[in-house]
Amino acid sequence: MSDPFSTLEGTLDQVWLRLARGVAEKRAPARHPVLATMGPEGAEVRTMVLRYARRSIDRVELNSDLRSAKVDELRANPQGTLLIWEPRAKLQIRLRTRFEILEGDKVRGYWRAMPDPARLLYGGKPAPGMPIGHPAEHKPVPDQAAYCVLRGTVVEIDTLQLGMPRHRRALFRAVDGWVGKWSAP
Repeated sequence: MSDPFSTLEGTLDQVWLRLARGVAEKRAPARHPVLATMGPEGAEVRTMVLRYARRSIDRVELNSDLRSAKVDELRANPQGTLLIWEPRAKLQIRLRTRFEILEGDKVRGYWRAMPDPARLLYGGKPAPGMPIGHPAEHKPVPDQAAYCVLRGTVVEIDTLQLGMPRHRRALFRAVDGWVGKWSAP
């Protein structure tokens, strides 16, 4: 069996294959990427759920409560990075991404397609990050007006695979047509 990570083309194929698995399979490592944004105090990171990935249009999507700090951070600076760690492959994937925030009428179809239990995650009282005295004080109240989609256009993919006898790092950029190049790990 050949090693798909031995070529740049194979490496890029593996990234998008893993992203597609993250959308489709609840136990896939790419299901829960870490999103990094820039906040007023510096870098902010949080684990998200990958909801959509499409290679042909360089797109990923995640859901969020519109009132969360990450939305404010992306409004101020739409650049974010998604980080995925695949332990079995010893593979780190970083996706540099430019986000737009879809809300209101633009997310009506997403909201309709969402199962009722998932809707409870968007619109709770009080809003995300607000202080409460006890976890029971937060009341889930589904509200489409508080729901948004973080639509990301992937502009750069940086992979690092740890291995013996050597690590392998590859960098791909949209501006280069995703040709890719090897980099020192």
